Amino acid sequence: MALSTNAKDWLTVAIFIVLFFYYFEYLQPFQRQFRLDDSTLQHPFAKVERVTDNELYLYCSLVPTVVIGVVQFLRTKLCGPVSGGASENWSLSATNRALLGLWVSVVAAACVTDVLKVWIARPRPDFLERCGAVAGTPLHTYVSTEVCTAPLGQMYVADGMKSTPLGHLSMAFAGLFYLTLWLGRHGRFPKASALTTFIVRTLPSLLAAYIAFSRTQDYRHHFFDVLLGLTIGILFAWGCYVKYHGVSN
Repeated sequence: MALSTNAKDWLTVAIFIVLFFYYFEYLQPFQRQFRLDDSTLQHPFAKVERVTDNELYLYCSLVPTVVIGVVQFLRTKLCGPVSGGASENWSLSATNRALLGLWVSVVAAACVTDVLKVWIARPRPDFLERCGAVAGTPLHTYVSTEVCTAPLGQMYVADGMKSTPLGHLSMAFAGLFYLTLWLGRHGRFPKASALTTFIVRTLPSLLAAYIAFSRTQDYRHHFFDVLLGLTIGILFAWGCYVKYHGVSN
């Protein structure tokens, strides 16, 4: 596959990266009502997160990009010709296809997740601390964000209505589960033991799982958010792997 074949796909990826950071991330959620006596919303606000947004972007996109590049380089140098003719052109084409599948998976999952967040607009477990309801607000009556004093800032109140699905997880699995699938077919080295190969293939998905549960430990998400985020991430990773590699593992 010539590198120029996927130029439009790469352009689309670039456009949606810009849209994600400058449009989708700033969408305002539906103002869903809540109650102050809802115990699922009374958890503390974690000022220090176990996995920050910037760390997420590193883990879900840049780390898999580097791993794919290194593995492709090593396969070409150490394993010699593959399928009757691995060459520099083959290596560049295969690497381009692998990276394109990765970035399409991550960007698509990120944008879809942001849209679902503002449609569903479920309050986060730490929402009531973000809200800081005015004194005298009824405990057992549904109210809106109009009662919020926003002690942490208005942006934290809006973000507090974006719990479902878990964006860290959908993006993490979109990138890291894609990497697991890719390594299952392309990360094979003749001298590596079966155990080593299994561990290498499994590590990306284990990292994604850690990211998911770190968000529940920070009280940023409910467990249902984990399930939906996992589903989105796996579907995009699987779909993009099949699309750009023709077969699944």
